[in-house]
Amino acid sequence: MDFTALTHACTLIALSYMALKIRNLLVIERLQALAVPLLTGAASIVMMLLPLSGDSLFSDLKFAPIVMAGLRFGWLSSLLSTLLPAGYMLLEHKPDWGIEAVQSLLLPAIISSLFHRKEYDSGYAFIRLIDGWSVCAILTVVRVVSHVQLETAQTSLFWLSQLLMLVFSGLAIMALIYMFNDENKIWIVQRKLELEAKQDNLTRLPNLRGFMDIAKRTVRSRRIAIMMIDIDNFKRYNDTFGHLHGDQLLREAGQLLKTAVHEQDYIARYGGEEFIILSHMTDETQLSHYADWLRHNIEDHRFYGDSVAGTTISIGISISRMPGDELRRLIAEADEALYVSKQSGKNRYSFYRADQTQQKNA
Repeated sequence: MDFTALTHACTLIALSYMALKIRNLLVIERLQALAVPLLTGAASIVMMLLPLSGDSLFSDLKFAPIVMAGLRFGWLSSLLSTLLPAGYMLLEHKPDWGIEAVQSLLLPAIISSLFHRKEYDSGYAFIRLIDGWSVCAILTVVRVVSHVQLETAQTSLFWLSQLLMLVFSGLAIMALIYMFNDENKIWIVQRKLELEAKQDNLTRLPNLRGFMDIAKRTVRSRRIAIMMIDIDNFKRYNDTFGHLHGDQLLREAGQLLKTAVHEQDYIARYGGEEFIILSHMTDETQLSHYADWLRHNIEDHRFYGDSVAGTTISIGISISRMPGDELRRLIAEADEALYVSKQSGKNRYSFYRADQTQQKNA
């Protein structure tokens, strides 16, 4: 009994499982761009090294890893993945290696990349099983046409081998796609859990933990400004209208601030009725206009349940002196400036001053 096909399939699945686990360790995209062609090319070479019995109706599955690279990552990764196995075939002095490289490596790379979808790049989309079957079917047609042109007579054994190869390769690709999609489900769940751990449940803004991760990386390389924002008289609002209305006010204020901050800046809920912004501006004049813009967005908005607009915010601002400043000190300074704004009549912004002289603006 010939177990060649089963041996090839099991080896292919084992190699794909190893590649998926290695991929999960590659958190840097540049490493992944290099590792995918290397791992795919190495897997193709391993498939070529497996023995084939002389009477086997199957050919090796060296094209299968190339197909997966094309489906998942597109034309560039799939074409780069052909370099290693093509080079190996050349070094082995295989007869007609060029024709075989085109048929079993280059064509699978091109055809599979045609079925690559842009949404796969995010990692949040699953590869369609029908695309795998389509690639295998097209490759079978190309293989049959090339054989018909080269050979004058075709035996029934030839047609049987092509049919069995289509079924076998299709099932192998299906197994690989299923493995990838199943592993991707786990990856997506992990990312969602990580996102939820860094997201405020009430406002759906990032929480302080998520803010600190980004702010720490940013402050290392450049100067920044920290803006602490507090909703004025929030406790009185809560006592008057109840906690449900208070929660709704926080939600609306958070979303309003989120749409008002500049695209390159980052806002999070600090806690209670306070929000925090990391701004890439460091010029006081620009920050003054920015703070006024945020104040007016809140003041002019009619919140849910309010008969008229009039909710206000106070803002404290600190500016780093140089890249690499201590983030917690900047936050503490912005908090001190916020305190000055609150004590000076609210609905205003203040800059932190080292000599405790604060600039105030109503």
